[in-house]
Amino acid sequence: MKDSGVDWIGKIPEHWEVKKLKYLGNSIIGLTYSPNDLCDKEEGTLVARSSNLYEGLFRYGEKENVYVRCRIPEKLLLRKGDILICSRNGSRDLIGKCAFTSEMDAGNSFGAFTTVFRSKFNDYLFHILDSDIFKMLSGTFLTSTINQLTVSNLNSIEVPIPPADEQEIIKNHIRFYSLEINKAVDIQYKQIKKLKEYKTTLINSAVTGKIKVA
Repeated sequence: MKDSGVDWIGKIPEHWEVKKLKYLGNSIIGLTYSPNDLCDKEEGTLVARSSNLYEGLFRYGEKENVYVRCRIPEKLLLRKGDILICSRNGSRDLIGKCAFTSEMDAGNSFGAFTTVFRSKFNDYLFHILDSDIFKMLSGTFLTSTINQLTVSNLNSIEVPIPPADEQEIIKNHIRFYSLEINKAVDIQYKQIKKLKEYKTTLINSAVTGKIKVA
C-alpha cells in the first residue's frame, strides 16, 4: 500500500494511480432551451433533467419528462455509458445525484442544469460518482448562494484508478453484492407493505365490530 496523497482516499495499492477526472474524460454541460422550444412527445426530443434521475437510473413519466423541438448538437445527445450528473438545483441535497445511461436512454438530450461525464472508464467511475463520497466531495464546492457543481470543480476531483482488469473485478463485485442487497431490501419492503395492510384491516375490523375486543 502507498499514500494516495488525497485525504478521502487514504492508502491505495502501490500499483494503482490517482488522477483528476479531467484527465480521464470530458465533462459536458447540458442543453439550454427556451419555453418556446417546448413541445409534445411526438414532436420533439426528450431532455433529461434532475427529476429523471433516480437511484442511479433514469426514471420517465408525465411529471418528469420534458420535450423540445430545436437543433441539438451531437455531443448533447446521450450515449450509452454516459454518466449524467445533477450539477445545479434549488436543493443542495440533489447536487451530485447521477445516473448511468443505458441503450434505452441513448439519443435523448440533457438539460443545462445537468452535466454529462463521458469516458472509457465510466463502468468503473460510476460506482464512485454514484456514492455518498462523491456527493460529499461535490458538496464542498457549493456556496451559500449557488447550489452548483461547475465543470471546473467536477474535473478537479481526484479518484483512484486501478488497472483495467481490476476495474472489471471491482465493478462485478459491487454489482453482485448490490443485487443481493436490493433483493433483501425488496423482501423487507414487501413485508412492511403486508404489515401495513394487516394494520388497516385490523383497525377496520375493530371499529366496525367484526372482531371481538376483550
